[in-house]
Amino acid sequence: MTRKIKARFAGVVLFMTLCSVTVWATTWADEEFVCPVCKTKNTFSVVMSYGSYIYQWPSKYQYIFWPLTDEHVMYSCKKCYLSVFMWDFDKLPKEKLEEIRSALKGIEIKGNYKRYWEIPMSQRLEAAEKIYAVLQKDDDFWLQFYRVKGYHYAAEKDQAKADEARKKALDLATRMLNEKDQATPKKELWLISGAMKHFLGDDKGALDDLNTAMKTKYEDKKLDKEKNENGETNLSAFVKEYVEKIQSPQKPRLMQDQ
Repeated sequence: MTRKIKARFAGVVLFMTLCSVTVWATTWADEEFVCPVCKTKNTFSVVMSYGSYIYQWPSKYQYIFWPLTDEHVMYSCKKCYLSVFMWDFDKLPKEKLEEIRSALKGIEIKGNYKRYWEIPMSQRLEAAEKIYAVLQKDDDFWLQFYRVKGYHYAAEKDQAKADEARKKALDLATRMLNEKDQATPKKELWLISGAMKHFLGDDKGALDDLNTAMKTKYEDKKLDKEKNENGETNLSAFVKEYVEKIQSPQKPRLMQDQ
């Protein structure tokens, strides 16, 4: 797999299309990139291999998946600090470069780091948020972005910032659910809403949303009938698992950012 991984890497069909595996590792390799903004040469990591097991790692309970959970996924130029997801770095629209340069003037990466992935993800995500604002990303992007932000802030033990990001994701999911012509499947939105409530400590609200997700048919207009049916079957199975874990008398702690 190369840097052409799509932003919707965590698509529900891929998530649920599991196969047997024998190796539980992901591998990366170095590759040189030229920053589109300042023309500085950078060495970044590109994906070499992974397996379908990534869709069973604990981050699935936040409905985000590797490589979004990996410190290598967010590139950051060593000179101008342009910070974006790996699949966007060399795909920035030329007509936006001047506006991006202006946005970069207020960005600062604190610390002396030899490799880009040593920079805390929180710093890179804060920088990236300003760049993606310039790029005027849609609601679906921001819904994922704030979940990723919450995940990495929690991993850095900044619970207040993690909660803030997750509240933004929850508010956005709620608004999207109330939009009549929303393209994102409502079953998926109810799952995300429930997940964010769970990670914000509201398990009653989480169960309400997850049970609503269970009763909501999965429908994505971009997919054919067979893929929609597979999405319905597999996503329902995941929601059922989620509900059972929350209701378990052993109360397993899903709120783990691994």
